[in-house]
Amino acid sequence: MSELAILVLAAGKGTRMPQDLPKVLQPVGGAPLIDHVLRTARALAPARILLVLGHRVDEVRAAIDAPDVEIVLQLDPRGTGDAVRRAEPVLRGFTGDLLILYGDVPLVRPQTLRDLLERHRLEENAATLLTATLPDATGYGRILRDAHGFCCGIVEQKELAPGQEAIREFNSGIAVFRAGPLFRALARVVPAPRSGEYYLTDVFGLLQRDGERIGTGHLADSDEILGVNTLEQLGQVEAVHARRAAEGSGCAWCDLAVRAPAGQAAVAPASALLLAAGERILVAVNPDPFNNGHLLLFPRRHVTLAAGLDGEERRELAEWLQRAEGVLARAYGASAFNTGCSSGAGGHLTIHLVPRWEGDMNFLPLVARLKLIPETPRGSWERLREAMR
Repeated sequence: MSELAILVLAAGKGTRMPQDLPKVLQPVGGAPLIDHVLRTARALAPARILLVLGHRVDEVRAAIDAPDVEIVLQLDPRGTGDAVRRAEPVLRGFTGDLLILYGDVPLVRPQTLRDLLERHRLEENAATLLTATLPDATGYGRILRDAHGFCCGIVEQKELAPGQEAIREFNSGIAVFRAGPLFRALARVVPAPRSGEYYLTDVFGLLQRDGERIGTGHLADSDEILGVNTLEQLGQVEAVHARRAAEGSGCAWCDLAVRAPAGQAAVAPASALLLAAGERILVAVNPDPFNNGHLLLFPRRHVTLAAGLDGEERRELAEWLQRAEGVLARAYGASAFNTGCSSGAGGHLTIHLVPRWEGDMNFLPLVARLKLIPETPRGSWERLREAMR
């Protein structure tokens, strides 16, 4: 597995925020914005954490008191591309994956980032970015896709051409890169004609033209990438943080898992396609699959670790795994299976069951750079429901 470094961009002035504190020191839930971001970064156990600072650098450095964080200076901010380029000398010789986070985006969950990293590495991408969709994406850079649906570039709000305002899928700014291709592409980025800034997003188009693979992970909960540039946005972030604290978890499954009566049919949340409901275990089709038939199995109650399962849950989980393998074999002719689990800080324990076929080396068959997923998750759900009978 590639070594991981995390670069947090936090050099902005925050001109629309009260100036009694640097923007990244504004409090949410009783802690500075930057503390939330660094806590999330540490949850991924990276080899290195770097923090790009500029405005009121001494105040921020003193406030975070983080000896495990390496400081990179951007005293004359000229855009996100410039900020990342300032880190290149510090990272000289680093050949692993570099994850880009932002000091004013405190709500992203560790599991979201783990999923992004997993996708990046399994697909062997040069870059993988986190996207989301809103009815009105004004203010965000828009995702451009080619005729095959692959990301082929990003256009910043200031640089949108006529007609591109209607694109609803936007760039969250969070992305993971292989360090080598990233810095080679950054060396060729030129200032944007209107703003004069060096945009990190220009790297994606350069990588695509170099023949590198660019991937995307789509985020269902856009609250995770709420950023803070105004007091109003700070209030929105505070409200989401408070709601999560009251719920005790940010888990997408908990409403289904806790409230569905045992032994009865349940209505899945919008992000899930519920396949079966057992007494203690639920089975769903992954709404964003790596492959056909990518199943999710999880306990009805909120459990974050496999060690938290009781004996009955373990027995039923084993039974459902065996049954699910039979269903996948019938539905797709699968000859083997990959099984793994994920949870994350506060996340719901989820068991992943992914089919494999003979000759499929890493359960992500790629032909002409296209993943072999010839049907939608809803189509997979219908096929699996039929096989389950």
